[in-house]
Amino acid sequence: MADEMMLAGKAKSQFFKLPFDKSTRILRLNVLESHTELRAGNRPYYMVERKILSFKKGILTIRVKLENEPPVKVYLKVEYDHLLVSCNIDTDGNYLGRYAYRTLRAMLWNEFHDFEKYYWPECFNEATGRSKYLEVICDRYGVDIRLKKEFKGLFRPDDYFLHIAERKVLERKLVTDGSTTLNHEYLIGYCLANTDAVRFHSNHYPFLIPYKFSLNADNKTVKSFTGFLFEEDDSFEQSELSANQTELNSICYEMKKIARIQFREHGDSDERSDEIDDLNFSNKSKIFELFNKALPMLSREPFTHYLFTYGMRNIQKKPMKKDMQVTRFSVEVPRLSFLFIDKGDYYELKLRFKVKGKSFLFCEDRIAMFLICSASNPTVWYLLECETDSRVVLFFSRKNFRIQIPKGYYREHFERYLDEIKKHYELEIR
Repeated sequence: MADEMMLAGKAKSQFFKLPFDKSTRILRLNVLESHTELRAGNRPYYMVERKILSFKKGILTIRVKLENEPPVKVYLKVEYDHLLVSCNIDTDGNYLGRYAYRTLRAMLWNEFHDFEKYYWPECFNEATGRSKYLEVICDRYGVDIRLKKEFKGLFRPDDYFLHIAERKVLERKLVTDGSTTLNHEYLIGYCLANTDAVRFHSNHYPFLIPYKFSLNADNKTVKSFTGFLFEEDDSFEQSELSANQTELNSICYEMKKIARIQFREHGDSDERSDEIDDLNFSNKSKIFELFNKALPMLSREPFTHYLFTYGMRNIQKKPMKKDMQVTRFSVEVPRLSFLFIDKGDYYELKLRFKVKGKSFLFCEDRIAMFLICSASNPTVWYLLECETDSRVVLFFSRKNFRIQIPKGYYREHFERYLDEIKKHYELEIR
């Protein structure tokens, strides 16, 4: 058995196996006690002193001391569907010893324990014991395990990965040449109101809102913003607006009516929760359709800005000039493109987008759900081809637009996702 893997100086076969709940790293009390006749009494977490000593090669080493007994070491290794446990006194592949049992029983004080924190398959170098993917800090407070910044997108077996449904691409109208002629007595522009899509305060989808402003002497830049325009108190007469602005205003008002995101409340029934989810998804889809309709007209307007709102509550009266950022909207269609790279002992899947065949990286702090900017020119916004693309971008944005997959489990646990991507998007392999 010279080739058998060694864990903490013992053959892997000498570790006792305890199964997890399916597709989790959760160990249940009834599972633990079904594998031994040992019992810990009514207060199993008392009289058990535990101190984490290290986390190396994926093995958690714990110093354990039972009352009036010398300390021992217990070893835990989290595998895909089971926990391996051993200690330096007893416990082998066929027998769960007292020290290992009492340690686990103390951890399962709530009748279960989730070992996901220690689940890092294929992440440690067997020779050095180190990990290129993880930062491990072990001190008197316990062990802190976190991904290094460059590996924020590391994929582990059973980690969630976005399911890419069929893409419904909307037809985009052609743009009429030329821009709208300014009426210097009734100046209005258009603002993209956006907020963070993954924060609790993000109580609205991106939407457009018109604003009034005054010009500097150069007739090219904004001197001050007079106020936002709302349908209920719109002070402009239809004759004062161009046909382009009249239609755009109508779209803006329609967007704002459905932009607010509805949240579930404590005590809501499952039926009510489903209604809220359906309403939000319906409104999101409608807003995307309205953006697609507005884009050709919006691209003709000479004054357009971007505002990060921090929530709908801040869309009141007039905007602060320091918060309004000059921007423009392109009618060019951005197409998502994936790059799959062999990095030696892992693969990396990277998301980019292309405009007229040229590749761009995303500007990570300029994503407005359906609209994106490039890192090289963050003042130009592009509208994605379909609502599905917005979900793909949001998912990858949380991972710095790149996912790493160690080769040890790529074929079994990730290759199917790559096959799904190929059906819908361009995939370049290097």
